[in-house]
Amino acid sequence: MKIRQVITGQTGLSRTDRVAALCYACNLTTEQVYSNLDAQIDDGDLAVLEACLKDRMSGKPLAYITGKREFFSETFMVNESVLIPRPETEILIEEALRQLNGRKGCAILDMGCGSGAIGAIMAKETGNRVTCVDISYEAVGVARKNAEAVGVGSLMEFVCSDLFEAFKPDIRFDMILANLPYVTHEEWKSLMTDVRDFEPRLALYGGEDGLDVYRRLTASMPGRLVPGGDILLEIGSGRQAEELKAVLEKTGLSIRVINDYAMRERVLAGHG
Repeated sequence: MKIRQVITGQTGLSRTDRVAALCYACNLTTEQVYSNLDAQIDDGDLAVLEACLKDRMSGKPLAYITGKREFFSETFMVNESVLIPRPETEILIEEALRQLNGRKGCAILDMGCGSGAIGAIMAKETGNRVTCVDISYEAVGVARKNAEAVGVGSLMEFVCSDLFEAFKPDIRFDMILANLPYVTHEEWKSLMTDVRDFEPRLALYGGEDGLDVYRRLTASMPGRLVPGGDILLEIGSGRQAEELKAVLEKTGLSIRVINDYAMRERVLAGHG
């Protein structure tokens, strides 16, 4: 079979998916795929490709099939133990970098780290030490591998914990970042199959209104930020932003709501 036949074939998949599958199975770049349309796919690569297309047809996300996802110009390992990093989370990182403004010697916490993408980028971009925390032992293992792959393993610490449960009371941070579960009960029922059936529910589902885990986090926040510290939370709606903003302001933080590129409330940025 030729590359051209795969791209134009009626597989029920988008061309983007088919090209990505070709890149993975044949170890090619997108440019190489399109510049070699009449090249024959050898038997070994064809077997991998067919398995890849079959998995994608079942709804399995391409990132889990290939085991990797591009995020903030880095390539991260992903599997079904961790949420696939999404473009909107880059807004959280961009705002965090703005608020740090080049400061060194800061202790940063990536709470609910999943793949560790947020923490690894923060360590690489700032040179500051980052602690990654997740309730899932498997997720912590993925985050550790990603830190090494990005080249920041020496700057990062990994803790398997339910929020601050494993931390001593006097441990504080200059910045706390969190992308915790915030999908509501109604949203969960209408999620796309490739999300609901394959990505970890533990990393997505936030209860009836999506704020179950965030309420627990904010309740445990007092004393966890140094004076003048920052907290940034990714959320999914204006209603969630309004409720969490009110809770955090009661702790003495000044809060801003930052929209994503679709003008949806996406990040709460708090400063002590």
